[in-house]
Amino acid sequence: MSRQITNRFFSFVTHIFFEGISAKFPPGSAKKLMDFSYVIFEKVANKFEIISSNYLNMYQELVDKEIKMAGLSSNDNVLVIGGGALPITAVLIAMKKKAHIVVIDIDKKAVKEAVNYVKTHHLENKIEIVCADGTNYPTKKFDVIFLTYGLKKKEDIFNSLANNSKKNSRIIFRTVIGSQKEKEKSIAELSKWFMVKDSIKSDTLPPSGSYLLLKKV
Repeated sequence: MSRQITNRFFSFVTHIFFEGISAKFPPGSAKKLMDFSYVIFEKVANKFEIISSNYLNMYQELVDKEIKMAGLSSNDNVLVIGGGALPITAVLIAMKKKAHIVVIDIDKKAVKEAVNYVKTHHLENKIEIVCADGTNYPTKKFDVIFLTYGLKKKEDIFNSLANNSKKNSRIIFRTVIGSQKEKEKSIAELSKWFMVKDSIKSDTLPPSGSYLLLKKV
């Protein structure tokens, strides 16, 4: 009974936050709000299995769409920049593919918590957690690179990836996708560094979405 109550409460909070509060903010403000909320929420969810399992379920649809958009296969080397205390993107990929996944985060405490979570769920053979800075981490060997919510020094990370990632790497940038006009503005900004190949929007986590970015030739 307690699990059912928790699940219902979690669904209610999710609905209020994503479809109620976040949707009323302009994209820039909504992204800052969501970035902050995810960092705090993941630190809490890491410590409670019933919350983390709901959190994974909440993200399943979005990550499934990202995997399909990136054409991610089990042979790919995957990098997740900004894994946080609960590396949900890496965990969901590991559940679907046999790809080797490296997760980096600059927050030492979050990395320690993520390492414990991965070990507890017996995923240490699939997921490697590293404390590192996304602005200078070597990315040449990675086929698919995920940029999650809450990234600091975003433009520096873009510069690093544009200059140092492998020629045919596929970069998934998770962000807020608003109206068509706002989307066009985001694409214009991203085009300073990359070719914007495709995009998806989440049906379960509006206004969340992702862009598929490729290196310029």
